[in-house]
Amino acid sequence: MRNPWVHDDVPGAADSGYGGRVRLLGAIVWGTLLLGVGGTALLMGTGTVELALAAPLRSAVTYAVAGAVLVLLFPLVVRLLAVSRLLAAVSLLAGGWLVGGFVWSRESDRIRRLAPGDGALGGGAESLDGVIELIDALLALL
Repeated sequence: MRNPWVHDDVPGAADSGYGGRVRLLGAIVWGTLLLGVGGTALLMGTGTVELALAAPLRSAVTYAVAGAVLVLLFPLVVRLLAVSRLLAAVSLLAGGWLVGGFVWSRESDRIRRLAPGDGALGGGAESLDGVIELIDALLALL
């Protein structure tokens, strides 16, 4: 029985349709995304560029940049998974650590301001302050 989905009149070179301009366009799009998001994260993370926005909007921008970095990290981890599970796990942990450090460096002052504050948290405010100091020290060591 003949498969109706297989065509005999299709030339053999038809399977190489993903080459050439499509790969170039994909490389340009991914390179632009990587440079844009990576540059924004680097400039914002080092404090070179400070956005003159209200605190909630600045937090939203921080979380959007962190989310975009994680979205861009996902195809890299999937591709590395085909090479080695250990390499993929290390890159996933390193990416998570970098994104976590970026978010913590941007948001730690706001968390400190909101958490211990005026004693609204009750008796646990001191322990929360200790946890914040511990996280800050661990991220500084790594």
